[in-house]
Amino acid sequence: MASKWDNFQTESDFWVIPEVKADWNFKISGDSNVTYEEYIAKKYFSSNSKIALLSIGCGEGLHERNFAKQFPFSKIVGIDISKESIKKAKDYAKLEELNIDYQAGDFTKMNFKNQKFDVILFDSSLHHFSAITSFLKTTIQPLLNDDGIVVVFEFCGPNRLQWRSSQLRKVNQILTDLPENYRKLPNTNWIKRKAYRPGILRMFLVDPSEAPDSENLQKALHQNFEIVEEVELGWTIIQPLFKNIAHHFVNDKPETKRWIRFILDEEAKYINETNENNAIFGVYKKCNQL
Repeated sequence: MASKWDNFQTESDFWVIPEVKADWNFKISGDSNVTYEEYIAKKYFSSNSKIALLSIGCGEGLHERNFAKQFPFSKIVGIDISKESIKKAKDYAKLEELNIDYQAGDFTKMNFKNQKFDVILFDSSLHHFSAITSFLKTTIQPLLNDDGIVVVFEFCGPNRLQWRSSQLRKVNQILTDLPENYRKLPNTNWIKRKAYRPGILRMFLVDPSEAPDSENLQKALHQNFEIVEEVELGWTIIQPLFKNIAHHFVNDKPETKRWIRFILDEEAKYINETNENNAIFGVYKKCNQL
C-alpha cells in the first residue's frame, strides 16, 4: 500500500477540473470561491483560538497548508503512509514558510501519548480504513477533545469501487453523447466508450486499502458522532465518467464549459431521482457536546 502511494501520479481524474472543485465549494460554503478549509476556520474558530489539528492520510499536504493560512493554529500534524508524499509535503510547507509537523508512517501503529486534538481531518482517507465503525470508536474518539470536531471530505460509495449497474447505465449514456475528442485516453488514440467496474483482483494487488468499507462510512460517522452539518457532494456520475478523460475538461473553451455544466446537472438530477450519492462533506462532534 505504501509503495502504491509512493509511486502515485495524479491521473486524469475528476478532481483536476476547476468547475468540479467550484461546485463542491458552493455546495459546502455557498460560495464557489470559498474552500472548505476557509469555511471551517471562519465558522467554527476565532482568530485567537488555540486550535490543534490532526490530518490523517494527508498526502502531499495541501489541506493542512490551506488550514494553516487561515490563522495561526497551535499545532498542525499531518500523517501519511507514503514517505514520498510526506517529503513533498515538507518541501511545500517550507517553501510557503508554514509550520506543519508532517510524519510518515502507519497511523494505526502510532502512539500519540495522550495527545488531544480540536480538529481531526479526513480528506479522501477515511474510506481507506476497514471496519470504520470500530476504528472511529476505538481510535478516533479518544484523540478528539470533548468540544472538538471531525471534518470529512469523503467517498462513501460502493465498496472497492464496484459501481452500481444503475449508475453505470447513466454514465455510459452520457459517454455515448460526448464527442470523441473529449473521450480520448491520455497518450493514446484509444477512445473511452464505456465505464466499467474495476477488477477486484487488480485492486487488491495495487492498493488493498481502496474502499474496503466505504458503503458503511456515513453510517459509521452517524453511529459514533453527532452531525453538526453534512452535505452530499455527488461523485456518483463524475467519478467513473471523468476517469482517464478529465484532462480534456481543463480549458476555457465555451463548448467544454457547456459539457461540464451539463454533466454536473445530470448528476444532480440522477441523485435526486435515485438517492444514490457517493460522497459527503461533514462536520461531526462527540455526542452530547455543544
